[in-house]
Amino acid sequence: MKTALVLTVKNEKRLLRDNMLYHHAIGAHRIYVYFDGTTDAGKASIADLDFVTIQDSVSGDLYAHLSYLEKFTKNAVEHHTARQCLNTYDAIQHCKQDGIDWLISLDADELVCLDFKQQLSFADFFATIPKEVNAVNFKVYEVLQRKLQYNNVFKEETLFKTTSSFKNRFIAEQKNILNPFTNKNQSFSYWYGQHLGKAALRVSNDIIPKNVHRYKTINGESLNSISCFGLLHYHAYDANDFIKKFKNFKKHANTYLSGNSVDALKLLLRDIVNQPGVSTKALEDYYKNYILFSPADVKRLLKNRWGLVFQHKPKLLQEITSVRDVFHSLNSINKN
Repeated sequence: MKTALVLTVKNEKRLLRDNMLYHHAIGAHRIYVYFDGTTDAGKASIADLDFVTIQDSVSGDLYAHLSYLEKFTKNAVEHHTARQCLNTYDAIQHCKQDGIDWLISLDADELVCLDFKQQLSFADFFATIPKEVNAVNFKVYEVLQRKLQYNNVFKEETLFKTTSSFKNRFIAEQKNILNPFTNKNQSFSYWYGQHLGKAALRVSNDIIPKNVHRYKTINGESLNSISCFGLLHYHAYDANDFIKKFKNFKKHANTYLSGNSVDALKLLLRDIVNQPGVSTKALEDYYKNYILFSPADVKRLLKNRWGLVFQHKPKLLQEITSVRDVFHSLNSINKN
């Protein structure tokens, strides 16, 4: 049972190599990395890894003859997610040639994590998936942004948010964030990033991306899928990543490929980071004051209460140590 990953990346040198090493350590046979207008040294940082295939994002013209990819080929110039889906389709073709059984599409700030505490391999995990299942949807957990600066967030952070939605607004966990354009605070969810997770597909001739999160058949039919833990999303995990991420979003459209509006918080943070003349220090201060979770915030979240006696279910935060342990194992191997 062979597993591969595909990533579309832009200016992710800080995370990229560790992402590759982690997934290879838990059993990824091949990782296809597509660079999408990157200007940093990301390519050079992974050039020596023999299990990684490197190329630039494919052009929409390459697959323009395939009618079932028209949504992506026609929007490839404007929407980075369209290019991401085309890259995933291209990686599927590589998987067929390379004898890969399962393919997972990720971002550089995402890690597949198959158990909270135990180190579990892709081979062990996929061996448990019934033969009739052709897609596995990974539930996402978002990192808790609680340090202004990390050396390596994959190794250092173990607390993750567990839920992006609540039964009603009275128990929802909120964060007050300043809108400097109106000089007023706005209330947003404590969960900042995407909440749909990512998926693994059983490599097949008739499966294509539906979007960056899910797959379907060429005929548009739904796949036989199951949901599992999990995907760890290190979204805007410190001030430097926050600035880099939203600078990358500078030219992104205000709507998703589906036509739906981009989340209001994402648009606000994009505009804040890309203000003319704004200094790095000012952006670091903004992150510290409004995005970061203070020690008092962390303590309150760990108490897991709403009101005086009621508890959130699931709990607001989950400690996940298996990723850290994988890196400890990698460090031991390198020392020997």
